[in-house]
Amino acid sequence: MINSEKKLLLIVLSVAFASFMVRMNNYSVNVSLPDMSEHFGVGTGRISRIVTSYLLIMTSTLLLFGKLGDRIGLKKIFVYGYGIFVLGSLLCGLSDGIWMLIGSRVVQATGGSMLIATSYAIISKFIPPERTGWAFGITSTASSLGVAAGAPLGGIITGYLSWHWIFLLNIPVGIIAIFFANRSIPGGIGFSQWSLEKPPVASAAIHTKERFDIPGALLSFLGLSVFTYGLNLGKTTGWYSPAIISCFTASVVFLCLFVVREKRCGDPLLDLSLFKNIRFTLVLCATFMAYLLISGNAFILPFYLKTIKSLNSVQTGMVLLVYSLIYVFMSSFAGRLSDRISPAKLCTFAMLSAAVNAFVFSYTLRFHGLLFSLIFLVWMALSFVFFFSPNNKQIMNLAPADKHGVASGVFNTTMNLSMVLGVAIFEATFSHFSDHVYLKAAGQGFAGVQIPLLEGFNAAYILGGLACMGGFFFSIMAGSKR
Repeated sequence: MINSEKKLLLIVLSVAFASFMVRMNNYSVNVSLPDMSEHFGVGTGRISRIVTSYLLIMTSTLLLFGKLGDRIGLKKIFVYGYGIFVLGSLLCGLSDGIWMLIGSRVVQATGGSMLIATSYAIISKFIPPERTGWAFGITSTASSLGVAAGAPLGGIITGYLSWHWIFLLNIPVGIIAIFFANRSIPGGIGFSQWSLEKPPVASAAIHTKERFDIPGALLSFLGLSVFTYGLNLGKTTGWYSPAIISCFTASVVFLCLFVVREKRCGDPLLDLSLFKNIRFTLVLCATFMAYLLISGNAFILPFYLKTIKSLNSVQTGMVLLVYSLIYVFMSSFAGRLSDRISPAKLCTFAMLSAAVNAFVFSYTLRFHGLLFSLIFLVWMALSFVFFFSPNNKQIMNLAPADKHGVASGVFNTTMNLSMVLGVAIFEATFSHFSDHVYLKAAGQGFAGVQIPLLEGFNAAYILGGLACMGGFFFSIMAGSKR
């Protein structure tokens, strides 16, 4: 464990910048999708694969890279992740066709997955337990800054240069980050490194002759990728179509085979003993519930502001910026607070607050003006800022020291799956009540159809409130299991 204040800060900043870079790039790309669609002459269905291909790879490989981090070294996976992310960015920037860009996004997502899968584990491994809340707070702040800066930066870069430069600007920044991470994070990859005061806890896998769990890696990749693909394809083909039913059935089969494989494997990709810790499992469930509202709201709120409040894209971006700014300014404080107050208590309070906020907003959706929308965003930011950092600390503290990489992979896979499912559920709920009205009014204005549209928005936010109530009960149970 590192004790020097300067070295601790350098480790945290290196990890935090990775979160910032991955999040910012993702949100800046979303803003430039219309320009990409025009450049390649393709519709929204094909252009959306630039996003879904990235999401598929991120979700499907987090477990793999978390395990690799424990096996061959967190620093190696982290630094190599930067390198692959930079390579993917270069290929994206040079792409002259839609399929080359989609393939390049797969490369970029692989690097991003390596960075995210090992980031929390690096903090837990090298930061003293009494300082991890502070470290996670800085990392959460960096992620929020990436989200907040992504959309406006993407618009400015695309407007004054071109969408290619959204990717190309990652290259010099990423190269600097590689050298910074190599010098700041303990361990070796063939370059200079610090010597640790204590040798790192070695995974048992390192001292055995077990081969890497390639069948497990393949089964988990297939199970998660097919499931994620089905969620993304559901709206296009219909949730009861043979293609979607086949995707979900195949996913269940692959994941069941994966569990059977992991039970029998001497050095499994996913150590199922993690789930014997009931608190670990309950915290994961609370995480899953929380991200349903986070991702669902990020998808549906812009539609509400456009159709009900008649805001344009720039005005919508400025309103949504309120959430990120509140979160940025409060994250560090929330992280430090989790070093002094039980993280389980903070998470329980945060989930109850988020649930009440969603229910209140579902009622105030019909009111005129932006006041209640702004109150909702401020309240939501204050709720989740006291959930994320304490929750990150909980999940890593509950994992054994030699399984932090696996635990980080499980944690981030849970978040990604919840984000995909949150968008799918919110969209499906809204569509059930209002999609027919939205499609008819899309080209003619929404002034005369606001009441039917409000039914869909209302149902979606009631669903989000119920999800957070689930997170509230899971957090209560996690706090009671001592």
